[in-house]
Amino acid sequence: MEVRARDGRVIALEVVGDRDATPVLLCHGLADSSLAAQWLGPAAKRLGLCVIAPDRPGIGGSDRGWLDLLGDWTDDAAVVLDALQVDSAALLGVSGGGPYAAACAARLPARVRTLMLVCPLGQPDWPTRGMAQGERLSLALAAHAPAFSGWSMSRLAALARRSPGTFLWLAGTNQPDVDVRALQQPGMRESFLTCYIEAFRHGSWGVAQDLRLLTRPWGFDLGSITAPTSIHHGDADATVPVEHARRYAESIQGARLQVHPGQGHFSILSEPQDMLAALAE
Repeated sequence: MEVRARDGRVIALEVVGDRDATPVLLCHGLADSSLAAQWLGPAAKRLGLCVIAPDRPGIGGSDRGWLDLLGDWTDDAAVVLDALQVDSAALLGVSGGGPYAAACAARLPARVRTLMLVCPLGQPDWPTRGMAQGERLSLALAAHAPAFSGWSMSRLAALARRSPGTFLWLAGTNQPDVDVRALQQPGMRESFLTCYIEAFRHGSWGVAQDLRLLTRPWGFDLGSITAPTSIHHGDADATVPVEHARRYAESIQGARLQVHPGQGHFSILSEPQDMLAALAE
């Protein structure tokens, strides 16, 4: 599905579940895409949820569109909700999509019923202890050369198309065993490959912009969020340190933090119904 931004750009999105069901706006992760909604689809249907997942500018099927600050993406989020005639929605932000979901809660408070953050990447000045070396170096590079960092990640997408097994082996390097096993599950394996490749459908520009926005001041205050907020993070996560989840919980008034023992960055969503059930309440 496509909608038009206020400046005429195409915003591509996936919508899964019953259109009349409880709406959930999914903010996909970094080097990810709206196709992530398909992994959540069966659980969403069972729970009576409608998952709405837009591609950010330059990612997947969405046209390029320059953003000065991460928080400025909320204009696109509002356009998507308007197009689907959704007054308010639950917000679900996963990994690098966590800051975008938080931005919606801060800048569009009347349109956010609840906020759920799953293994959310934190602010650029938060500590990276516990983060795998590859992820830490990638973010450090992005802070100075986001275009190059995005391009280098696009080379991995080319590898994923050409040799999926090699790509998955590289993706599992320095990851906990629980995440390596999760990415070997047929459904999650295919979802991860498809979403990563789709992120670079039109090149690396969109992912490079995400990297630029994530590694600079975001343009909103986490402390201004008033929506009921829950934060979930695995204590074995080597992609985003669990300390980031703790800092979100400290910054957002009334936020509830649940640390999942033994879970990693990918395994935490291996049974999505368990996570989504709270959004159906």
